[in-house]
Amino acid sequence: MKKLRLFLMVALGCVMLVGCSSKKLSDDFNEEELKTTTENVIQMLCNEEYDQIKEISGQKLIDAGITEKIKEVWEPMAKDLGKFDSYDKEAVVGNGEEATVVIISKFENGKAQFTISYNKDMKLTGFYIK
Repeated sequence: MKKLRLFLMVALGCVMLVGCSSKKLSDDFNEEELKTTTENVIQMLCNEEYDQIKEISGQKLIDAGITEKIKEVWEPMAKDLGKFDSYDKEAVVGNGEEATVVIISKFENGKAQFTISYNKDMKLTGFYIK
């Protein structure tokens, strides 16, 4: 679990460093599509559809074992958070060749922040849950 958190924090750090240089969303991305896709990923997660998340992931995340790592982190969090309620806040940031979506979601026992990055092919390149 510590390895996954470290991996996700490093991935997020890289995304944030790139994001500092360019916050404008590239014309290669559609902001609404990014938000909708991220909401769908969150629903896949809530429904424990880890293989579907893997199908839309980039090769680096697949090679890193995204399915197992997300499951390892998410299942204990899901027990504490309870049932999904709604999306609270959403933001989209451009990172040059990538885009990052941050969504804060409400659950019956709290909130979770999802930070998910995509490449131009709409494949996941970063996945962080807080």
